[in-house]
Amino acid sequence: MMGTTHAAFALLCYYVIAYSAGLPFDAPIVLFLLIFGSLLPDIDHPRGFLARQSYLFRRTSRGISKFIRHRGIVHSLLAALIATAIVWVIAIFYRWETLAVACFFLGFMSHLAADSLNPTGIKWLQPFSKARVKDGIRTGSIIEKSLFLLILIAISVIVHMVHPESFSIFSEQSSP
Repeated sequence: MMGTTHAAFALLCYYVIAYSAGLPFDAPIVLFLLIFGSLLPDIDHPRGFLARQSYLFRRTSRGISKFIRHRGIVHSLLAALIATAIVWVIAIFYRWETLAVACFFLGFMSHLAADSLNPTGIKWLQPFSKARVKDGIRTGSIIEKSLFLLILIAISVIVHMVHPESFSIFSEQSSP
């Protein structure tokens, strides 16, 4: 999946949970860590979204990709747990709320779920199991782009239900 699809899917997952549980829709650190978590697993790919955004991530990605293949160990539950533990330590230091750390984990897991739809798939339980979960949606295909559009529509519907005022540009406004 493309980085934009990963980020949108993570946002949809969070908004569904937030809507159901009455969680905030606009907490900056929560949304930042959610999106960051959804993009981080592709740090093992030199052309991943984060690698294309920053010199630091590009260098890190190139280094990692020399030792680890794409959708390898970084695309596993173990990597999600380790990365979340690191974020948790950072969160304690900066006094971030627990929800932000949970959203990082949600973002990471949503990435793994989405990549499970790819023909290459991922090994969720690597290095303990070689079992691969996969399906048929190719990265960048018309099917993925259609899925991305459906995700955006779903996000819009949820945001409209919670914050209809965000869509006020579509309604008639009275003149002053």
